[in-house]
Amino acid sequence: MRNYWYIPTAVLLVLVLVGFFAGWVQLSLGPDTWAVPFTTSRGFGKSVIGPSGFTWRWERLVPHALTLYRISLSTERADAEIRSLLPSAEAYAALMPERPDFSVDIKLSALYRIRPDALPGLVDEGLRQENIGDWYDQVNSGIQRRASELALGLANTAPQADDSSSPSAADAASFAAALVSGLKESFPRLEFLSISPVILKMPDAQLYQKLRSAYMRIIDEREKALSRLAPQQVAEDALQRRAAERQEATIAILTRYGELLAKYPALIKFLFLETSQKLTPKDLQALDLLDKLGGLE
Repeated sequence: MRNYWYIPTAVLLVLVLVGFFAGWVQLSLGPDTWAVPFTTSRGFGKSVIGPSGFTWRWERLVPHALTLYRISLSTERADAEIRSLLPSAEAYAALMPERPDFSVDIKLSALYRIRPDALPGLVDEGLRQENIGDWYDQVNSGIQRRASELALGLANTAPQADDSSSPSAADAASFAAALVSGLKESFPRLEFLSISPVILKMPDAQLYQKLRSAYMRIIDEREKALSRLAPQQVAEDALQRRAAERQEATIAILTRYGELLAKYPALIKFLFLETSQKLTPKDLQALDLLDKLGGLE
């Protein structure tokens, strides 16, 4: 009987090779595609699996024991146009007859991609290959919004040349560097390949701060003036209220007298007789009141 030991050895070798290649994760990943593993026992992995190298997971040999969330990392572009005024710029500019322009006009273009080490957290938060387009849209909007905030903040504090519409090269370079640094710090999950800000207009920050200080001093002086006038205004208001109350009381009394006399007309004759003691017959005849009093009875 022949010894066929090599047959089981070959079968075992084939199984080992199949298991080896089946557990090799990179074989299931395409170029620029990264994977975040998920297991039912440990959940999402804390590290990401790249498209190159060697990563072997035994869970790949067990059906449904391992799920790979594959994310293709492509280079994206975000374009931003920043056109805005510094806070309360129009009010401050009104203090000068020249009405200086405190507007910011910057165009920015950024190339970025997701940092691979940020993928585990993003996938755990719900990022998937099928919704990555919406995620990029949100990032682009965030870059536009954050770039505007940074530009206005920097323009408010950066020193400027005498001609604010034509900033010096040193000022523009410093401003652009600060803007680029601020964007990188604001989006730690992104890897910016390039950020190219084009500064078209920068306001004069020194003049802006001076006018702002002057405007605040005017507000303070106005508040102080109002505070000094407040007691006098209160007293005048109190006098007006008392005069109005007296007038209303007088009108109320006269109204009651009118109602009483309308109800009892004979009172008019009585009142006349009481007050006519000081009148002479000649006065009564001149007023021609005696004949008229008879009609009131």
